[in-house]
Order: sequence, then C-alpha cells, then structure tokens
Amino acid sequence: MAKGYEVVKVKASGEMILPVPARKLLGIKEGDQLAVYVDGEKIILRKLAPFKQASPDDAIFKLIGKGEGPPDLAERHDFYLAARDDKEQE
Repeated sequence: MAKGYEVVKVKASGEMILPVPARKLLGIKEGDQLAVYVDGEKIILRKLAPFKQASPDDAIFKLIGKGEGPPDLAERHDFYLAARDDKEQE
C-alpha cells in the first residue's frame, strides 16, 4: 500500500470507503477524525491525533502571566504572529 494506490469510488453523498490496508497502516478506526487538505488536484487525508484536555495541574499553566507582551495578546495573537512572519520574510 505504501508505494501503490487503490481506486475508490465516491458516492453521490461524497462518501467513500478507505481501503483496509490504508486504515490498518495508519491505525484508523471507526470514529477517528481525518483532516482534509486540497493541494492543487490532490486531496490529502491526515489522521488527527487525539489530544487530552489541559488541566490546571499541567506545567503550562505555571507560565500564564509570566511573559511580557501587549495587553491584547490573547485576543489578537494571530495578528501578531502574521506581523512577525511578514517581518521575517523581508
């Protein structure tokens, strides 16, 4: 399966059946979630790894409030990351 491919048929509803060898290779079981990406004319499926909900006992919570940054960082973090990325590309 790793070097070859199998043909699947898409139903009117958009459903398709993932081949058994692919499911076994990636450990995909009923109820698992897959991310769907489109790259040109390719459709890429990636198994999402489940994550556990963080709890107040996790070490990351000890870092909250320890850093410095603008007061609106939590609300506008995407804006600040994009600005940083733009600056790095210059």
